[in-house]
Amino acid sequence: MSPHPHAPIASSQVPGWMVAAANDRPYSSENGRGTLNLIDGAAAARAAAAIRDGRSLSLARPLSADDFTVRDGVTPYTHELEYVESPDGVGWGLSDVRLVPHGLQNTHLDALNHVAIDRTFYGGRPVDAAFQGSVDVLAASGVVVRAVYVDIPAVHGTAWAEREVTGDDIDAALDAAGVVFERGDALCVDMGRDRYEAATGRMLGGPESADDAGGGLAESGARWVADHGVSVLAWDMLDSRDAKAAHATAHILGWAIGLPLVDNCDFSGLRRELGGTAIAGTLVLAPLAVPGANGMNLNPLILR
Repeated sequence: MSPHPHAPIASSQVPGWMVAAANDRPYSSENGRGTLNLIDGAAAARAAAAIRDGRSLSLARPLSADDFTVRDGVTPYTHELEYVESPDGVGWGLSDVRLVPHGLQNTHLDALNHVAIDRTFYGGRPVDAAFQGSVDVLAASGVVVRAVYVDIPAVHGTAWAEREVTGDDIDAALDAAGVVFERGDALCVDMGRDRYEAATGRMLGGPESADDAGGGLAESGARWVADHGVSVLAWDMLDSRDAKAAHATAHILGWAIGLPLVDNCDFSGLRRELGGTAIAGTLVLAPLAVPGANGMNLNPLILR
């Protein structure tokens, strides 16, 4: 399917380098896969080599119906159980599940038709164009990619990231661990959200909350992701007002360079197992291929 014709973007809402990247479209906007095009043969070989004994570890948070950031009147998760028995005595347990993937609580994939600037999605496609980088496009073959994990609170010397994450922070974490990030790898950014929530006794508040948690990507952090060829960004989304106000958050990278995000990851188990920045293993994403969907709940797995 051919993408919609598009014109150059000249938005005043985002930093100039993001606009330039959006117009450059370095990762091919034609197939709607954005930075997943970076997962070439070499990247696939690294993913396979990162699996040592086949153990798996989930990055998913427990599903929650409590998320005030979802639209008014919309519950992000409902599940109703029913039992039906037929006359011959065979019974059937049935489930009715509703998922609204976006928000601050449930782990989900952001597709490339989630964030728009000036009514265009990634590749300059108008928001009403038929072809977009929706979940079904990203899920056509799933995602299997080497995962590089960075422990940002260890760099900051804090329990969680109380300030924005810079490009220098990412470099420092990699350098200290002797880990080399290669183009096409996935980047797993742990900002210590689980520790923040444990310390405050509540789930993460929104960017307008009185007690901003800090964290988020500084503009230099966003530029690091764009410049180093990150294919997928998985993060715990401990985002901040400052990062959002600068229009340089991870989410805008979806529009600028076609970067899929895995939001609201839980890194607590992986952190305990790894003990610091490392090649975590292989990240596996297999979302439901819902046509046109701009997001999908999923259970990201790290194979080790």
